[in-house]
Amino acid sequence: MSIVADQVRRVDSQLDRLQLANIKSATSSPVLTYRRLSTTSEPTEHISSSPQIDELQVLIKALSATSSSKALLPAWRISMLLEQAGLEEGEVNALGETKSPYEKELEWLLVSKATVQAYGVLLNTLLEQTIPLSNDIWYWDEVLGSYTFTAIYTIQTSPLRLWDWTKDIYEDSRNRFARLREAPEETLSATSIGTNVTARWKTFYGLVRDSIRERSVTDIQARVLSPLAKSRSEARRKQAGLKRLREMSASGLGVLMDEGLNFDIAEDNTGSHGMDGSDWNVVVERSVALMDTVLRNVTALETGVSEFEDIVFASVADDPEISSRSMGMGELRDKPAKLCKRLQNILSKHIPAHVQAQQHLRSQYGRPSRLVRYWLPATALLLSSTTILRIVVNRKAAILQWIQDLGSTMQDFWMNWIVDPTKKIIKTIRHDEGSEVAIMSRESLKGDRDSLERMVVDFAIDNPQASGMGGSLSEEHIAEIRAKVKEGDLTPVLRAYEKDLRRPFVGTVRGDLVRTLLIQVQKTKVDVEVALSGIDALLKSQELVFGFVGLTPGILVCIGVGRYISGMFGERRGQKYGHRAGQMIRVLRHIDRILTTSTPSPSGILSYKDHGLLLCEVHVLRSRAAKLFPGEVEREFFEDVSELGDISIGIERQLKVVQRIRWAYGKWLSKISSADEHWLGERVSLEQGGRGPRSLKFCPAAHYPGGSGSSGTALVEAHKPAELVKLLDLQLPETGGGKTALLDVIQQVLKYSVNTWDQGFLDKLYASTNPVGVVSELILATLNTNSHVYQVSPALTVIEKAITKKFANLYGFTGPHAGGFSTQGGSGSNLSALIIARNTLYPETKTDGNGTYNFVIFTSAHGHYSFEKAAQMIGLGSRNLVPVPVDAVGAMIPSELERLILAAKDAGKTPLLVNATAGSTVLGSFDPFEEIAAVARKHGMWMHVDGAWGGSVVFSETQRHKLKGVHLADSVAVNPHKMLGAPTTCSLLLGKDLRQFHRANTLPAGYLFHGADADGEVWDLADLTPQCGRRPDSLKVMLSWTYYGAEGYGRMIDEAFNAAAYLARLVEKNKDFVLVSQNPPPCLQVCFYYAPGGLEEVPEKNTVQTAGIVEKLVERGFMVDHAPGERGNFFRVVVNVQTRKGTLDGLVKAIVDIGKE
Repeated sequence: MSIVADQVRRVDSQLDRLQLANIKSATSSPVLTYRRLSTTSEPTEHISSSPQIDELQVLIKALSATSSSKALLPAWRISMLLEQAGLEEGEVNALGETKSPYEKELEWLLVSKATVQAYGVLLNTLLEQTIPLSNDIWYWDEVLGSYTFTAIYTIQTSPLRLWDWTKDIYEDSRNRFARLREAPEETLSATSIGTNVTARWKTFYGLVRDSIRERSVTDIQARVLSPLAKSRSEARRKQAGLKRLREMSASGLGVLMDEGLNFDIAEDNTGSHGMDGSDWNVVVERSVALMDTVLRNVTALETGVSEFEDIVFASVADDPEISSRSMGMGELRDKPAKLCKRLQNILSKHIPAHVQAQQHLRSQYGRPSRLVRYWLPATALLLSSTTILRIVVNRKAAILQWIQDLGSTMQDFWMNWIVDPTKKIIKTIRHDEGSEVAIMSRESLKGDRDSLERMVVDFAIDNPQASGMGGSLSEEHIAEIRAKVKEGDLTPVLRAYEKDLRRPFVGTVRGDLVRTLLIQVQKTKVDVEVALSGIDALLKSQELVFGFVGLTPGILVCIGVGRYISGMFGERRGQKYGHRAGQMIRVLRHIDRILTTSTPSPSGILSYKDHGLLLCEVHVLRSRAAKLFPGEVEREFFEDVSELGDISIGIERQLKVVQRIRWAYGKWLSKISSADEHWLGERVSLEQGGRGPRSLKFCPAAHYPGGSGSSGTALVEAHKPAELVKLLDLQLPETGGGKTALLDVIQQVLKYSVNTWDQGFLDKLYASTNPVGVVSELILATLNTNSHVYQVSPALTVIEKAITKKFANLYGFTGPHAGGFSTQGGSGSNLSALIIARNTLYPETKTDGNGTYNFVIFTSAHGHYSFEKAAQMIGLGSRNLVPVPVDAVGAMIPSELERLILAAKDAGKTPLLVNATAGSTVLGSFDPFEEIAAVARKHGMWMHVDGAWGGSVVFSETQRHKLKGVHLADSVAVNPHKMLGAPTTCSLLLGKDLRQFHRANTLPAGYLFHGADADGEVWDLADLTPQCGRRPDSLKVMLSWTYYGAEGYGRMIDEAFNAAAYLARLVEKNKDFVLVSQNPPPCLQVCFYYAPGGLEEVPEKNTVQTAGIVEKLVERGFMVDHAPGERGNFFRVVVNVQTRKGTLDGLVKAIVDIGKE
């Protein structure tokens, strides 16, 4: 959708609203007046069925911009519809019938609709004629910006210069010859002109030569300038003409956009437009005159912009066809026919004449045609085409052979290096005997070994003395010799060999020496075959490896060729994308330049010319953005661009919109040259400079000691604040550093941040999220919406309603109006609960403040500090927050609560709320909810349960009993981002009756909340809460619950409680520790002292020791916290749902090792 279509739809909608407003007013509506007064004439039904009225209604619908998907009609279609209407002046229509007031009203409406469409056609024409001028101006910028381009332009236009010079000479010579022939006869002679054709041609040639000579003398001053200087001067002249034309067109466009069809109706549909029945008719007339005048004068370049605007407004003011306010309604209703003819004139004559004049000026001042720009390479190609063709024909056979060889080579490569090795691998996998690798025959070793055995046995039988047996050999001796031969032992042969070496000649003659030598040769052969058989077995065991080695070169070549081809095409796509992005950046620069260099009006609004130029650039920006952004981003981009083109917001805000576009869409507008580097498809890699990424995975922290003197571990690279400030060296640049700078910052943030995914993170009441949590955060960041009203977050609103109702049911709030809402953390939930309690129990405080009430609230002495902040925020003050004593395990004592409430009443105070805790921050204690609820009901107080930490045990079958009596509370806070592993922050405030929440927080914000829904439900969730802007964090719980289920939550919580109990047992049975928590602990915190020789009597010493060990634990990959106790600070270790028992073993060992240092 273009800005013209948007404008036409907006104006057409305003016109419809004017008609509806007039119809509702019986005193100002001629239709209703006519129907009311015509009691004796024909009935309304007859008027409505009149053929002319029916025809007018059909034509009006056809001309309406809001009645079809296409807002703009072509000029010929508008003219045809106006011609079809057949409007006639006077009181009689084309059918010869007297016009009724209703028909006259329809005529006006028809003409008005046609005017809107003609207005759109004219705006579109001006835009289409103005925008290409920028391309021509850019062309002249390139010509003037480089002497090389100037020289190319000079060569390109040299034929035109020669042609113009030739025409001038020819015309001058013709004029000379004509003057010679028209001279008086007495001054002519036969020889002056010639008596035949040859003589006359000689005379004409002489005249041409004289003309050339005279022109050469005339142009002698111009010869001082080089051809390049002339070309540059011509380029400047044409560029200046184009700029004047663009400024005039832009001014006309701005005048039409600002002054044309300006009905002065507010966009909020309030109905206050301040126009009666004749005012809008006059606006239509003035707009038609304005369009006519702009078309007649916009191409008059001899006038400046200011003079053009003066002429336009003066002509419109003096236009005789515009009605004055003194005219009656009857005179006004005679105007439609004249306006119809004038519109037809504009559409059929003035707009085509304007287009023709604009094209003539563009051809005069614009860049040369393609024929002029490319005649030189085209000529060179044409002249060399015969040579190229001859080379191709002469080498036809060689080229065909080369193509054939290339195909054959590719086929052979594919078959021999891809297909055949693959087949061999498949055969190897199947153990095909024909594919086995072998370097010797199968039975070769067996035959040679048997031969050696026979040779040695025969030799031993023939020479028993060599065997050391003395006499003949028995079967046992022979079997023993056979066994030794198999093991490689040739002792009988070697003994004989050694004996014969003493008398070699005798041994040779006897033959024993030669025989022993041959046996040893056979032994050597067997040894070689044994070695080869080992190698053969090794090869057979690695046949599959060799098969893949043979296939690898072919695969690598195919991959390389494929990547080259895809990279070649991908680079083209990337270059195209980068070119479009670069154009958009230049357009943004032009917009910024227009806004910063403009001379605004006193009200800070752009002039007509600047507004027109801005609209042209905005139109280009919208057209270039097509398919550059993802779907939702594109819609947001168009919203920002539409705001940029709205001059009513002022230049200052428009400049801010430009800045917003630059930073919000900068990653898509980055100029890039390769599709492989496309931002949308790129994976962020932090492996730069030889440093591996800081992986976000679960690793036992004990396995990651700090090394090389660094304080870095897989958990955190710890530094003091001053050191970290120097290391980060944060700079906020004026000019963006792009992707490289962004990745540098991301790497720095990851490098110096705590890795909550690490097993060693045992410090706070939360830890890492899970993959589902990461996905939910990505979805929320992508949607980037606000869950304050249903209109902008329908699906997320329904999800939040469903999630909070389900959670409310879990805590025993089962009424029809039970539910809640999400807040950004437990502190927000507690503050909201306090506000709801006060405004519900004492409704007048919502408007009057605390007034005379001296409210006091009560909370556990171990309760969260957020309640004290909440008391300060609503004006109660810290002194009116009363801490209730706790017992030995940290649970609130109900009798003490009763005592303190009575004391407060005696002091003239008003008890307002009691806060019970489900899982205190330090010890993890659960208060006795049933007893506390009884006290609260007795004194008419609101009971709130802060279950931000421990409330999630409701999912565990084994731990749920700790929430006994929670259903008696009026409100409950729970944080899924703690025990359930949702990403921070995610907190829910739940209640029995959402109507209380609504009454306590609703305010009459009509611009945001548009009334209660018919079903009684509150769907605009911000109307339930003290805050307006709300992140839809319930989606995190919805996705997590969908993935893990309630049973999965229960298992995770049970495993975490088992791990906490395991740590408590480790601490309790170790004599070097003193356990502070219960065993097993009530929640996931385990609190203890490290005291190998017993606790110090001075608490400060225990504190110093604990804090020192906590600091050194970070260096070993553990992060825990410490909290104050009666004997000084103790360790507080918070187990989470992903903590392993091995990690806890490592923690205890690390504390002991550090303590012994």
